[in-house]
Amino acid sequence: MAVRNGKNHNLKMNWFHAFCLSVISGYAGATFTALWMGRPTSMLSNDLNMAFCIIAFAIANYLPYDIGYRIGNTMPVVIVTTVFAQLFRAMGLIKFSQIAFEAFKDNPSPYYPTPIFGPILLPTLLGNFGGFFAKGFDGHLVKGMPWPFQNGLFCATFYHFLVHDEDGFIGIGLRKILGGLPKVVGVEDEHTFAVICISLFMQVVPLLQLKYFLGPSFSPFNFMTPLVSSIGRAVHIPLAGMKPISASATVTNGPITTTAKKRKRRVKKKNASVSTSGEKEKEL
Repeated sequence: MAVRNGKNHNLKMNWFHAFCLSVISGYAGATFTALWMGRPTSMLSNDLNMAFCIIAFAIANYLPYDIGYRIGNTMPVVIVTTVFAQLFRAMGLIKFSQIAFEAFKDNPSPYYPTPIFGPILLPTLLGNFGGFFAKGFDGHLVKGMPWPFQNGLFCATFYHFLVHDEDGFIGIGLRKILGGLPKVVGVEDEHTFAVICISLFMQVVPLLQLKYFLGPSFSPFNFMTPLVSSIGRAVHIPLAGMKPISASATVTNGPITTTAKKRKRRVKKKNASVSTSGEKEKEL
């Protein structure tokens, strides 16, 4: 539906182009992220994935009277599909964080007992490959940090430190801050509690981002934009006061100091003196 509502809204796109773009837009993370870890992608190992892509593409584009597309754009269907899509994304984020942790847990850095960036960045990339392929690298990031990056970094960081970081001060501190909250919710272990929190977060925010509610520009992290901008300005102001080094800057080489402008003036004076002396010789 994303491709049909976007680049192929008038059905002028070649069917194979539209189909491939639909598959990549919906399953780019599942298609390419596993390859980074040397694992087979589920798009090749699971026949149901490609089968459902074909069925969904046919429903959205080729049913009589465009009925599939019309029904798919109604508010109840959009809400239901958003809920199931986000459930799929939440489980994928958790799974890929676990995959990265299991791969890197025996080789942490000497400065922290738990690997930090791998189990956070891998699931974050999982939700951004679709944007990279559909919009290009610059197109996906030109307006700053897009929502898939915000969501991935926040949720993967929370899950990784709460569940995997048993010996580091970040994980220990996070569990102390939460205290008995997992038991209040009715769960005994941090993993189940983290899954509930991440699933709830990834359900509520995308629903609020629908056009029927707060719109796609909504983000719970929007309050941080003025802070980040002020920090950027504070760093940029002293740098802006520095004079850039240009070709006309003073060049020193031993005791001689000269500039490009001075050299041009000297050349002009020499040329003028030569021309005047030539004229005087002619007069004589």
